[in-house]
Amino acid sequence: MFVGPAAVAGLLLADDDGDLAGGPAIAIAVVQILGFCFAGWVVRRLDITASVASCAAAGVGCALILQAVGIVTSLVRGEDLNPLTWIATALVAGLAGSAGGLLARTERVSTPRRDA
Repeated sequence: MFVGPAAVAGLLLADDDGDLAGGPAIAIAVVQILGFCFAGWVVRRLDITASVASCAAAGVGCALILQAVGIVTSLVRGEDLNPLTWIATALVAGLAGSAGGLLARTERVSTPRRDA
């Protein structure tokens, strides 16, 4: 929901060499990280028994979408591919997905009833 449009926006805002710097680059990175976090949050909200690893996997799944767009555009532009950025992005996505899953905790604390 967030990651795909942010990747496309990054492609549209980049110059001919594929470089993007400054405020737009930071804004797109923040939106993408929030997208990874949201993926983990959704997994935990849909299944309260979901593990943190499942939430991390959801974030990594979103990173795969992001990387697919990046690989295709790099190949179209004739640029070299850098697998180290794929690994770094997957690690950030897993961490953000885990954080999203932890933020979606659904356990409720029972409050004692006060009998008057």
